[in-house]
Amino acid sequence: MRKLKCLSTLVIAFLFTIAIQAQNARDEAAMIQEAWGMAKKEVIKEYMEMAPAESEKFWPIYDSYAAEKKKLGSERINLIKDYANVYQNMNDVQASDLTNRLFKNNIATEKLQMKYYKKLSKAVSPLEASKFIQVEKYLENVVRSELQEEIPFIGDKEGPQN
Repeated sequence: MRKLKCLSTLVIAFLFTIAIQAQNARDEAAMIQEAWGMAKKEVIKEYMEMAPAESEKFWPIYDSYAAEKKKLGSERINLIKDYANVYQNMNDVQASDLTNRLFKNNIATEKLQMKYYKKLSKAVSPLEASKFIQVEKYLENVVRSELQEEIPFIGDKEGPQN
C-alpha cells in the first residue's frame, strides 16, 4: 500500500503542475485526463498483479470503463470551473444548480463503477473485480482530497490558502 500511496502522490503532483501550466480551461481538462489516465493505468497494473490470462480479459474492460469515466471527469472539471467563477458571490440558484450537478456526477460515477464491477466479476473474478474497485476508490479519494484542498469555500474572498 505504501507503494500505491507514493505513486498516487506523484500522479497528483504531476496533475497540479499540468493544471498550473495549462493555457486555457479546455487544454487543462485534456491534459489532466491524459496524464491521469496513463499514470493511473500503471498504478492499477502494479496493484492488481494479474496473471496473463486475467490481464487479457481485464484490460479491454478497463479501457472501456476509463473511456466512460473520462466523460464524467470532464463534467466534474466543468463543474469545478463553474464553481470557481461564482463561489465568491454565489446566489441560491447557482448554489442549487452546482450542488445538484455534483450529486448527479457522483451518482453517475457510482453507477458506472457498479456496472463495471459486474462485468469484471464475470470476466475475471469477483475478488479481482473487488480489488479493482478498491484501488479505483482509493485513487478517486486521493484526487478528490487533493482537489478539495485547492477549492475555496463558498463566499471565501481570498481563495485557497497555499
